[in-house]
Amino acid sequence: MSLLRFVLLIVLVFMFLTVLRGLRIFLAAFLGRPAPGSAGGSRPPAARQGEMVRDPICGAWFDRRLGLPARREGQPVLVCSEKCRTVLEAPQPAGESRGR
Repeated sequence: MSLLRFVLLIVLVFMFLTVLRGLRIFLAAFLGRPAPGSAGGSRPPAARQGEMVRDPICGAWFDRRLGLPARREGQPVLVCSEKCRTVLEAPQPAGESRGR
């Protein structure tokens, strides 16, 4: 009987911790966002944990937190490597388009 109580206690603790984790994630998503217009467009949006973005040059997917900042037509973008940043920021001949 005591083994059954112990297992039940472990299950209840696990469920309680899972609910707390979900609540923390929920609150961070809604309370952690900056006010609209506060960033001023000077840098890419803040990264969420594990958020994947696509490189505009080579099309590779990478974690936003690992991206390198670059500028495309005056707007901040993230690229996957120094090579893609160089291609993105290089002067572009008239009539050519670059990236995907």
